[in-house]
Amino acid sequence: MPTETNLAVPVPAEPVRAEPASRFGAPQAFTAVSFPVLGGALHVAGVPLQDIFVLLGGCGALGAAAVVTVSGGRRRAASLAGAVLRAAAAGK
Repeated sequence: MPTETNLAVPVPAEPVRAEPASRFGAPQAFTAVSFPVLGGALHVAGVPLQDIFVLLGGCGALGAAAVVTVSGGRRRAASLAGAVLRAAAAGK
């Protein structure tokens, strides 16, 4: 005589959702504070303002490209790269 085996697996009534990460956290605060501090320190050291803006703009563009790439947006990363290249070409 065959026996019926039922494996009871509890299923939650609602899907378990983790709390979304806050949009502004310690990494964003560090960046928001460090860019002006670094720019000010470079200016005090005698670096021309145009060079400071190019350096910090490049760092910001690389950071934005890394975030977009990690978040899975290839199309957005390609459009960001195109925008950076157009901006660099217009600045020359």
